[in-house]
Amino acid sequence: MILVIFTASYPFDFIEEQNFLGGEMEFLLKEFERIVYVPRNARGNLLPLPERVEVDTSLSDLLSIYQRVVRGFRVLLSMAFYQDFKDRFPRSLSFRYFRRLYLYLSGAYLTRDWTLRWLQREKVSEKEVLFYAFWFDEIPAGVGMAKENCPDIRIVSRAHGYDIYEERSMPWPCRREAIAFMDSLLADSEKGDRYFHDRYPEFKGKYGVSLMGVPDPGALSRPSEDGVLRIVSCSTTASVKRIELLIEGIALAAGIRTTLNIEWVHFGDGPNRRIYIDKMTNAFAANVRGCFPGYTTRDDLIRFYLENPVDIFVNVSSSEGTSVAIMEAISCGIPVIATSVGGNVEIVNDKNGFLLPPDPTPNDIAEVLFKVFDHPNEMRQKRIGSRQIWSEKYNETVNSKEFAKLLSDLRSYIPQQSYKS
Repeated sequence: MILVIFTASYPFDFIEEQNFLGGEMEFLLKEFERIVYVPRNARGNLLPLPERVEVDTSLSDLLSIYQRVVRGFRVLLSMAFYQDFKDRFPRSLSFRYFRRLYLYLSGAYLTRDWTLRWLQREKVSEKEVLFYAFWFDEIPAGVGMAKENCPDIRIVSRAHGYDIYEERSMPWPCRREAIAFMDSLLADSEKGDRYFHDRYPEFKGKYGVSLMGVPDPGALSRPSEDGVLRIVSCSTTASVKRIELLIEGIALAAGIRTTLNIEWVHFGDGPNRRIYIDKMTNAFAANVRGCFPGYTTRDDLIRFYLENPVDIFVNVSSSEGTSVAIMEAISCGIPVIATSVGGNVEIVNDKNGFLLPPDPTPNDIAEVLFKVFDHPNEMRQKRIGSRQIWSEKYNETVNSKEFAKLLSDLRSYIPQQSYKS
């Protein structure tokens, strides 16, 4: 059995997918004889691959913007284009949505062509292959379109955050049609699964939940014992992460309690990093020390957690899928403060931390930081709770093993419908 995996860049290191896809590989190799990774972007360094695992970069060249524009004119003749244009009217009159629809469908058609050519080139029957997409975008939709020619194709897609919630930005084109093509659509959170059920209930038999996970770090972080409150956060510095709000909350806490010494480290990089460093420098009083080390590998991040005291991990994002950074923190037994958005509510509860309102004020953040500092016995219990939640829900070994078996089982017979694109 062959497993073809569509990714953003893995096994290239251009986009940080290796933390998940690398962890799955060991277990996928136990269920499949051959694995072929097909990245959208074949840039960066190619990571080492074991035997029976290979990479095919031919789709990457095909999906360039140039190729989509030049070879995508047939989109304008497709029923899918006109149906979506009608369904999204009057939004579809905007150039921005027209461009999104055109590029989405041209990418899907090019992926369909690639899929059919790949099967011919490899001289394999579609019955010998399972196609798996890590992101629910136009690529799995294109594989699904190929069912018109090869009805025994099986396509499974994961879905995370940006590829689930249509309200976050411009809606995904042809969503209903794309879901119809899927044999299974697996959200990485209960909330994502509910979203699909509520929005497209006619496909409820296709939906499921497959939680991601992180490895066992092999040890636990420890709390401070010197009267300092040590805070860690980890994310990009994109505006949705609201780093400025966190800075304001920490600054307010330090201003209210001038005898409380606070240390804050933020791991992560992005376009606003320099702005936030300046903001922190201006906002923090003498009793606060802040540090922005920038992008950090998972190994170095976990090493920091295990070798330094950490009292609390904080996430104040305005939206989240299932936060990898929170998973990593709780695997080390670190309690968490997080906003009640997205998948945060599934990882954080009273057992292992504190949930803030979706739009907290700096005062909300400061008050919870005081609770962390003032109640060491309660926080010790929350440290135990963090580790337990990781063990029960986000253990990479357990989740990857179950996911690999699920994929293997899905290659068995699934009743098909007639699909027209």
